[in-house]
Amino acid sequence: MKTAKEYSDTARREVSVDVDALLAAINEISEGKVQRSADDPDKVSVDGREYHTWHELAEAFELDIHDFSVSEINR
Repeated sequence: MKTAKEYSDTARREVSVDVDALLAAINEISEGKVQRSADDPDKVSVDGREYHTWHELAEAFELDIHDFSVSEINR
C-alpha cells in the first residue's frame, strides 16, 4: 500500500492517503487510463489532464479524500 501525506483543510492537519485505493477507485469510474508521472510520483494524469495533489484528483472525480485516509481504511 502506497501512502502519501496530504493537508486537509477540513481536518486542519495532514492526512495519510492510501494512494493505491484512490487510484483504483478513479480507474473504476474514469473512462480513461490513470497514468503516474515518471518525473514526479505524486503527479497523475487522467484523460490527458494532470493533477498535482491527491486532494485535487479526488475532487475532480467527486470523491472525498477522507474516504481514502489510512485511518478510515483501518476502521
